[in-house]
Amino acid sequence: MVRVLCIGDSHIPNRAKNLPKEISDYIVDFTAKEGLFDFTLFTGDLINCPQLLEFLNLNTKKDLLVVLGNMDYHYGNQESPIYQDLDVFFEDNDKITIGLTHGAQIRPRGDYSQLENLAIQKEYNILISGHTHKEDIQLTNKGILLINPGSVTGAWSFVTSGIPSFIVLDIIKDEKTIVVHLIQLSKKTKRVSELQSYFTFNKNKILKI
Repeated sequence: MVRVLCIGDSHIPNRAKNLPKEISDYIVDFTAKEGLFDFTLFTGDLINCPQLLEFLNLNTKKDLLVVLGNMDYHYGNQESPIYQDLDVFFEDNDKITIGLTHGAQIRPRGDYSQLENLAIQKEYNILISGHTHKEDIQLTNKGILLINPGSVTGAWSFVTSGIPSFIVLDIIKDEKTIVVHLIQLSKKTKRVSELQSYFTFNKNKILKI
């Protein structure tokens, strides 16, 4: 199995002071029980928080991939690329490609048809994007999985849910199954909850189980 942490839009210190303790505790407890994430994909708008990158690196076994957010361009790290991608090979040597971008090039924000077209153009089976700060899991008619982990700090944006959130992908290589775990922190109860969605990969398309 390959486990991928999808996280981003922290906006520290401009719109949030730090990572919520409940979120950091959840990640630490999770990796202590289940093992480190194989990869971490950060959707951009980190702004200026090297401690967060260090924390994510400590909880990641292989690579931490970061893309440039529109606010990073103005206030933070300008060296990150606009796109990153990751190939995961199944037991039969078939592969699934995960693409990563911030999503500021999509107008209106989070538009499904434009995100789908971008994924097709880049040959991504799964496209991870941010920018809206609204957590979202959408399977298109063409079999492309669009994922937005939201803002890990619940930072403000024009369409934000205001809920601190992130997503974990479990890619089960021998079954060609993808489990999407949406992790959210309730601002009222300060409790972390999890919702799961199940998909399979067949003939270069993702299907809902």
